[in-house]
Amino acid sequence: MATRSDELSEALGGQRLFVEVPDALADWIPACEVVVQERLAAFALGAARLEDLPTALAFFGRRARVGVHGASTPQQVADAFGAGAHFVTSPVCTPDLLDAAGGRPLVVGALTPTEVAIAAGQGAMAVQIIPADVMSTAYSRALLPLCPDVPIVATGRLERFQAEMWLDAGAAAVGLVETAVKAETSQGIFPDVQDLDEARRRCQAYADLAMLN
Repeated sequence: MATRSDELSEALGGQRLFVEVPDALADWIPACEVVVQERLAAFALGAARLEDLPTALAFFGRRARVGVHGASTPQQVADAFGAGAHFVTSPVCTPDLLDAAGGRPLVVGALTPTEVAIAAGQGAMAVQIIPADVMSTAYSRALLPLCPDVPIVATGRLERFQAEMWLDAGAAAVGLVETAVKAETSQGIFPDVQDLDEARRRCQAYADLAMLN
């Protein structure tokens, strides 16, 4: 019988990382091509741009797992799966979101051990700690032993060393928010500027973490 960890691994195509594509990134297809070329073969479009999902599946569906991130209503969850998403993530967890998923691979949101336990008790396949980047690097080592039977996904603006720490602590996967396809500068994040060379460099920094050993 497949475990929840098995179901998550299948949904992500065996990847331990997935990249969240920023909603503000207009020219997303070249960026996703770089992501996939650099062996980060799972990414998610925002729920606000669900109309782009068929295009993403047509371009990348044979080479990558394509999901939807940020679904916060039952309708968004149902529409994402209805459009063919391989997986869906939500920043929250409510029973109606899980009902809308209908047993399909929905990763719900939590932050504390209590919230993780509630989500798991409601039948969640996996729980993402979001925003993981606001917690100290010690949080991964403290949290995971408290939730030994729940597949945990750490999602946030995590640099490579932070992603590695979550995986080493036992997280099933890591969701990368902006750090793989957009880099911070001293002047902040500029959604309208896409430097594909920089995106490739940053993806390469994460690539060795992506696949299961």
